[in-house]
Amino acid sequence: MKRIDRQEYDNLMKYLQPIFRKIWEHENEQRNKVGKALDVFQFGFPICNCIHYKTENYDEDFYVIYNTGFLKTISQQIILAQQQYPEKFGTGNADDVIDALYSVSGYIAFGDKNAYLDYLIDYNCCYVVYKNNGLFSDVLKIDLLRRILPNKKVPSKSDFVGGLLHVLKHFSVEGKNLATGNDVNNVFDIRHIIYLIAMAFSLKKQCNKDYRIYEAFQKLNKGMMRASFYKEEVANVYYLKTYFKDRKRP
Repeated sequence: MKRIDRQEYDNLMKYLQPIFRKIWEHENEQRNKVGKALDVFQFGFPICNCIHYKTENYDEDFYVIYNTGFLKTISQQIILAQQQYPEKFGTGNADDVIDALYSVSGYIAFGDKNAYLDYLIDYNCCYVVYKNNGLFSDVLKIDLLRRILPNKKVPSKSDFVGGLLHVLKHFSVEGKNLATGNDVNNVFDIRHIIYLIAMAFSLKKQCNKDYRIYEAFQKLNKGMMRASFYKEEVANVYYLKTYFKDRKRP
């Protein structure tokens, strides 16, 4: 893991600019269908938020590019909310987690909880960009969350759908859950989960039952991890669906 230099940063941003444009156009089109709009979209990122990783494959490496809001949420606010409002985590209700995050975010100065939720959905994300044999290739967009829907089994509760907050129900730090679930699956910090997802992304294979869905199985010391990605063909970008420990596989 290392920071990148200016030339590396310029090359990366040059590759991503047309991809960002397609993502913005496509996501705005999807929001227009329900009477919303993605009025602002981030095209530039601080160089200090771009991290370069090597893999075991000599010809392959990847970059993680953090949106500043996303980075602040995963590195500070989730842990702070977990400490101050522990009763809001592990309840099986996404609304509880959002309540806790909103309370520690300082967003009350800008808007209510609904506005905060729109901010999390529309602007909090990171990107994983692979490079093979010196050429940039696949791009994965990891949203903090895609949406919140009623729980199918308990309609009075809600679930995170897609994105990192959906994944975090399967993980914990120091035995304390990071989202709606109560699994004890400790990691030392949330950024490490991003790294593991990025490594799993290189193992993806297309599912026969749905050509837009890709899955990956990743062998770790703690067991077999399973990742799922959705390929959006307009922008030619992948989105994270889920990542968890597959207890059916050794």
